[in-house]
Amino acid sequence: MSRGVAAIVDGLVVVVLLGMLYLAFAALGFLIDPTGFAFPVPGREALVLAWFVLAVLYLSVCWAGTARTVGDQLLGLRVLGARGFRLRWGQACVRALACVLFPWGLLWILAGRHRRSLQDLLLRTVVIYDWGPRLPRTSPATREAKDDGERKARPDGEGNEDEEEGEDS
Repeated sequence: MSRGVAAIVDGLVVVVLLGMLYLAFAALGFLIDPTGFAFPVPGREALVLAWFVLAVLYLSVCWAGTARTVGDQLLGLRVLGARGFRLRWGQACVRALACVLFPWGLLWILAGRHRRSLQDLLLRTVVIYDWGPRLPRTSPATREAKDDGERKARPDGEGNEDEEEGEDS
């Protein structure tokens, strides 16, 4: 549910960006020829192409940069690679292309046991809930392994002798 809402929010963000791009293009036309200015009337193909390019660019930059889009930020989601790190540029671009070309792949979340979209399965990405403002320095897998190692080193919950001696001195 939250990923669908995030996708809708991101779609609205792309529409707003497209509107801003149109206004910038119109303003440029006005600056070039103020007396003969008329608002441009783009064709359907031009609008679809501009929307497609803008959507892929927006998703790629967000996922490779902060690992989240505006919609993801609002709903506390973050897109990571299989090992828990931010996506590389190539992986972010391919995922963005897959999401824009095949948005119904998101519906696989409803059928899949692990609640992953087809894009997640094919590209080995995961979407996690993360309300923190920044990406953690270590991956979730690394943190879990570290926590497991600490539990094994301290099965009774006590610190080791070196730490206790360091506290007394």
